[in-house]
Amino acid sequence: MVLRRALYYWQFIGALLLPVWVLIGRGIIAADVGWDFVLYLVLCPILFVAMIAVAGLTVARKGVRDARAVSWQDAAVIGVWHASIITYGFLAISGLAAVVVVVGIVAFWSAAWQLLRETRARVKDAFSLGPIDAGTYAADSYDPAVDAGRVIIINPDGSREDPPAR
Repeated sequence: MVLRRALYYWQFIGALLLPVWVLIGRGIIAADVGWDFVLYLVLCPILFVAMIAVAGLTVARKGVRDARAVSWQDAAVIGVWHASIITYGFLAISGLAAVVVVVGIVAFWSAAWQLLRETRARVKDAFSLGPIDAGTYAADSYDPAVDAGRVIIINPDGSREDPPAR
């Protein structure tokens, strides 16, 4: 539970720090030419948006918000994704960029699928309560002080007439 709770908070902090780490690690230290750094200046904000999107989809689930902890599936996928991003900042291996992208796509669809599945279950539970009889609720909330017994009808032509007496 401690790991899952730590990842719940880390995913937002990591969304800020990890793109900066990639920019510093790859863009300045491991870049062969200046154009690599320019490329990282473009790609790191895209990485930030992707990480915020995954974090938003994860936190959108009520179960995650209530527990303030991600699920084990989220912990595995987000942990692998963040670890691959950290590794990408250290090592100058081009193939590692493909790993970061693929795991990022898996993280997005995993978070989206879990949100859809949990929302579907919550809606199904809400509708499984059965039909709600509006008459019982209206009868319980009747207040004679609010209902004066007089109804005003406004005709489409704008004229006003009182209803017939009861």
